Amino acid sequence: MTPPTEPDSFALCERGADCAVLFARTPVPGRVKSRLLPTLSPEQACALHCAATNDTAALLAKTLPNAALWLFRSAESSTKDVMSFALPPRFRCAVQESGTLGDRMAAAFRRAFASGARRVVIFGSDSPTVPPSILPQAFRALHESDVVIGPAADGGYYLIGCRRFDAAVFQDVEWSTPRTCTQTVANACRLGYSTTLLEGWFDIDTWDDVERLLADARHGVPLPPHLAAFFAQFRSV
Repeated sequence: MTPPTEPDSFALCERGADCAVLFARTPVPGRVKSRLLPTLSPEQACALHCAATNDTAALLAKTLPNAALWLFRSAESSTKDVMSFALPPRFRCAVQESGTLGDRMAAAFRRAFASGARRVVIFGSDSPTVPPSILPQAFRALHESDVVIGPAADGGYYLIGCRRFDAAVFQDVEWSTPRTCTQTVANACRLGYSTTLLEGWFDIDTWDDVERLLADARHGVPLPPHLAAFFAQFRSV
């Protein structure tokens, strides 16, 4: 079950702590992973989204034992069709603010730093197979750099972290385009922020991405457990 949502005034972490925030869409069939339709049904696409989010959350919990862990889910109107995430016990849950992706991430960064966080990294839920070593590496990079970014193959990024934050880092960024990462890096440079780029990885957004994931599995790269369970059930249908 997804943990209950904390009130907006709740501090995200203790002062001086690290904070890891997992961004994910609320799992409503038909509103998530729409680019996987019609290869998958709305319910199957939503179940895949839940599996990817659950595996990413488990990876965060395993590799970041000392960070405060939060799931920030998208705000959705009340509906009986919402599915549930299965998150590790350390996770707490909040609702993203409204606006563009940049607006919502900026609000999460501001809230974490207002709580006294030392370093904050926001992770996407679409890259559950990212090498585990990259997650703590993101926080280590913030010892020396102001901003850390994990570039995604589609031109976006699977993580972004800061040790100081200015919302101008997201100004005029074209979200969900091949220019998203380069525009964000350019903004950071204009602000005088030092930036570290981590190893590139891929999101699971399209069926081509799913095929790449399954091809990696056929070549010996194990699927994380929730995705493995999803594909085992999918193949049996």
